[in-house]
Amino acid sequence: MADAVIFQIMEGQFALEIVDPSEVGYLDSWQAPGGATVDTVTLADYDPSSATFMCQVTSGALTATADTTTVDIPATFCGPAKSIPQPAETAYSLELSILQDPNVAAGISRYLFEHDTEEAYFFLGFDGTNPPRAIGRCRVAAATIGGGARTVLTADVSLPCSRKPSIEFGNATDSEPVAITVDAPDPAPQATPEYTNA
Repeated sequence: MADAVIFQIMEGQFALEIVDPSEVGYLDSWQAPGGATVDTVTLADYDPSSATFMCQVTSGALTATADTTTVDIPATFCGPAKSIPQPAETAYSLELSILQDPNVAAGISRYLFEHDTEEAYFFLGFDGTNPPRAIGRCRVAAATIGGGARTVLTADVSLPCSRKPSIEFGNATDSEPVAITVDAPDPAPQATPEYTNA
């Protein structure tokens, strides 16, 4: 039996760029600035301030919410009522936890506040420049600013995706399971029974 695959974010990346429909060659189908694809896009394609944003992100996740729409069929003389699930597109959102930085002129707190409700391209990398990573379009939402005295101020913000994101999954392959062997302890010496002549 193979061991479970474990994944941890050791070097995450995050960037934003406001969508500009007047950009040369712009297409509504673009998922990244300049029409870059998930396997060709780089951080350099996004707002230069974004390079500092990722150092403020403590958690970044692309969250999927399944559509739970159903069609209800009433009971008839021949059978009971029933609900039939209707397939619909899953909704996605970019969930971020950040360290607030309203004291920085071009920080993430200001960016989210100033671009509230605007559509932006996003980049979310989980392993440096390697896959897995995701790109797409989201609606910017302002995050909490301020809080308790003499504490590290954080904020959670949810950026709803405008459409299904593009994801480049990792290229690692499962390796053969490593057999774990444990040497059995040497058996305890057995005492030799002593017989006495009576």
